[in-house]
This record gives sequence, structure tokens and C-alpha cells, in this order.
Amino acid sequence: MVKIENTIATGETTGTTLSQVIRGRILSVRTVYSNTTPASTSDRDVNIFEMNPSASTTIAKAIQEILNIGTLGAAPDDDNDVYYPRVPSQDNTGTDVTFDATNEIYEPFVVFGKVMLSVTAAAAGDITTVYLMVEEF
Repeated sequence: MVKIENTIATGETTGTTLSQVIRGRILSVRTVYSNTTPASTSDRDVNIFEMNPSASTTIAKAIQEILNIGTLGAAPDDDNDVYYPRVPSQDNTGTDVTFDATNEIYEPFVVFGKVMLSVTAAAAGDITTVYLMVEEF
């Protein structure tokens, strides 16, 4: 399991944190967060990207987006959740594979490198933690 935690700095509404190097399939993502105060109205958005090794801190150059969760934070008990991100399987030409010429076949994301947790629309002091369940190679 890989833990990535981000705390929004004073005066900021966004933040990013890189993981350790991951080599394997991401089977699930658990999100846990806390607001700065119980009355916080922070409605943060959470994204997880596989980063390009040559530009490991530039989201615009990310290899792929693994997870995109919007408007977390209004009700912590409702939003601390587990997600199972999947990507369409592809053949050797990069074409998505289907089992009946219509419905795609999905599988877990395979990552060889670092993953970035990106948090936006948050309040200073908000903590967002994700736990990646990884089947390592």
C-alpha cells in the first residue's frame, strides 16, 4: 500500500504531492480527508496522475490521469470512500479492445514511476490522504 498525503499551505487553495516510485497495478484508491474546521465549506477536487519521469512535477505532461474526483469535502463521512479506477484494455496498435465489438474491456492502471496527488478548490490546512492498493511487480 502506498500513502500520499497533501496539506494545503496557508494562503493557498491548491496543492500537489508526489508518491514514492510505484511499479505495479493500482487495484484501489482510498480517500480520507479532513477539513480545517468542522464548519469548513471546502469542496475540494482530487486528481491522481501518473507522472512523466522527465517532467515529474508538471501535470500538463502527465502520462495519464488515474482518478478524478470532484467536490469532496462537504460531508466527510460521505466522501471518505474507496474507488477502483480502470482503463480500457488495448491491443498492440493502441486500439481499445472490446468483447462484442461494442463494450470495452477494462483493467487496472499499470504504473511504472511516481504518482501525483493534486488537490484544488480546498482551504488552507485541509488534509487530503489517499492510499493506493498496489499489486507490485
